[in-house]
Amino acid sequence: MLPIFIGIGFGIGKATKERIERKRIQGLLDERDRAFHESFGKGRVWLADLIADARQALDEQLEMHLRHKKHPAHKSAEVVKEIAQKKRELQKQVKLLEYQLRSYEEYFPQLEEYRDLILDERVPLSAGADNLEELEAADPSERFLSREEWEQLPVQARNQLALDRYLARPKSDWEIGRLYERYLGYLRETNGWVVTYHGALRGFKDLGRDLICVKDKRVEIVQAKCWSRSKVIHEKHLFQLFGTTIHYRHASPGVPVAAVLATTTSLSDVAAEVAKVLDIRVDTILLPPSYPVIKCNINAGTGERIYHLPFDQQYDRTQICRPGECYVKAVKEAEEHGFRRAWRYLGEEKEKSGERPRTTKHSSGRQKRRR
Repeated sequence: MLPIFIGIGFGIGKATKERIERKRIQGLLDERDRAFHESFGKGRVWLADLIADARQALDEQLEMHLRHKKHPAHKSAEVVKEIAQKKRELQKQVKLLEYQLRSYEEYFPQLEEYRDLILDERVPLSAGADNLEELEAADPSERFLSREEWEQLPVQARNQLALDRYLARPKSDWEIGRLYERYLGYLRETNGWVVTYHGALRGFKDLGRDLICVKDKRVEIVQAKCWSRSKVIHEKHLFQLFGTTIHYRHASPGVPVAAVLATTTSLSDVAAEVAKVLDIRVDTILLPPSYPVIKCNINAGTGERIYHLPFDQQYDRTQICRPGECYVKAVKEAEEHGFRRAWRYLGEEKEKSGERPRTTKHSSGRQKRRR
């Protein structure tokens, strides 16, 4: 790592200073390129070093001031120097951890949903195990409630409070995008369409099909773009939607298949022309502050009436398309219609008492909740 200088010594001409500075900056850029070319991990270590060096340079400036001021403070300068060296290593480690956490949250955004549950140690997890089963076995409502609220509130109040907090909390771009897809599905399902939430279920393998909607033996492939009004849709998104629609038509000969772009913003002039040429319908649909999000589903085989909250495991797999099924806003309303919570059923008495599921040890030592 090339040294970071706050300034360049006296007695050097301006042109010479500029050449030295340009050479220093070019050296830094060359080092950066070599590090990131080798691996992103090494590149991030290099960047953390650079940031730590820059911050240390400010401390060194203070040290030099203490040594060379009119009444020097050599002892204080030594203390600043010692602290600056320790501080540099800490700043480097903090920056590396920040990069690491940001990468996890970017590529695995679902981890954010479990963050408080993990940090509060409210689910029995084991070091060295993947713990995915344990996290998925926990009632998702726990992520939005304190331990005291979970243990003291009646089940209905507990579920409603968890839902209210889920809806009110700040959401990442990924969560807003998923909420928008669900809202589009809600509009379709309440209008007689059968909707498959393809994007939510398939993730990166969705082939650009966020929703697959079927009604009267016709299909609409919907791509959802919940973007800021300051951004515009460009033609590349239309080309992707057109391509995935053609692919679907090829796999479903004889089925009428249409392409639909649902968005909160506008299209560029070129994108608008491409949409017309490729026969892609563009629906401008804004995401409202709220809508009924509780899915009330009836099991086709057993007739069991179950409601799903947005954070329940099977929410995106659940379709509302049969007589008697509906969307509602409140947990009380769902229960008044005879639906029970989807996540777990412990029996009426245990549900009313708010009893928590017990845990048991596997032979491997991992904790598992009894469903």
